[in-house]
Amino acid sequence: MKFRTPLAIDTVDNKISLKDPLVTIGSCFADNIGNKFLQNKFDVLANPYGVIFDPLSISRLLSYSLQGEEPAPDTYIEVNGVFKNFELHSSFIGLSKEELHLKIKARIKSTGDFIKSAKWLIITCGTAHVYQYKKTGQFVANCHKLPADNYTRALLSVATITDSMEVQLKSLRSINPQINIILTVSPVRHTKDGLAANNLSKSILRVASHELANHAEGIYYYPAYEILIDDLRNYRFYKDDMIHPNDQAIAYTWEHFIQTYADKKTQSFLGKWEKINQALHHRPFNPSHPNHQQFLKKLLDELLSIQAEVNVDKELKVVQEQIVS
Repeated sequence: MKFRTPLAIDTVDNKISLKDPLVTIGSCFADNIGNKFLQNKFDVLANPYGVIFDPLSISRLLSYSLQGEEPAPDTYIEVNGVFKNFELHSSFIGLSKEELHLKIKARIKSTGDFIKSAKWLIITCGTAHVYQYKKTGQFVANCHKLPADNYTRALLSVATITDSMEVQLKSLRSINPQINIILTVSPVRHTKDGLAANNLSKSILRVASHELANHAEGIYYYPAYEILIDDLRNYRFYKDDMIHPNDQAIAYTWEHFIQTYADKKTQSFLGKWEKINQALHHRPFNPSHPNHQQFLKKLLDELLSIQAEVNVDKELKVVQEQIVS
């Protein structure tokens, strides 16, 4: 008897290799998958603007990155003694507008430089709802916890999303023809909108992703949303808030993603690295015991064997410092 509906592994033309530079941008899946790439020694720029939920904000940030533009002066606000910007996550702060401006300018520059030579871009949208700041009429990426009566909420249409994204993706492909784009929809429910409104929002994002992925070669849709909602489909795969996926769900999705997109050589390395990483986190009762010292020497040899593939200088130093001469 079958008790699950696991998703098949799709066949894709292009595959990710360990040396491919990657960028993730957008909602929580962009954070989760980006951190997984970092942990597994990929060359990745993980969610450089912080968690961004809606496709219009993601599109604007892509435009800034590609064109070297910056957020308008009236997007800066002071909240509780620190400055923030409506275009970026609340983790971007400054004690003055000038300090924050310099931080944002530097991040736009570094992101633009990276993305123009990247091989893969992973975009995750979390909601089709957007918030318009009444005072200026601008749509914001983050409300920064200002009172709700400062904003008007709107629901984006599929056409609005695809039109905005197509402009930026075409611009990106003209600058960086080698780049492949993976579109995903975040499985995190926006329960504050209400479940009915959340489902409507997710359906719009899913249709927009379908339209974009079928518009040009090298643009793919990855079913992160369907994995959690349809395949796993159980609250035991969520954190205590019953909204965000837990570590087990993230690990399962990562494994499915790698089986879908990573080439065989990369998959082989990841299997080897997982064992090495587990060994690196081993904590012995007696570090100087001969058995543990032998374990460390074997681990050192394994690290040296992959040194040509990835940078393991940090790990080598940690192991070497534990070996008793």
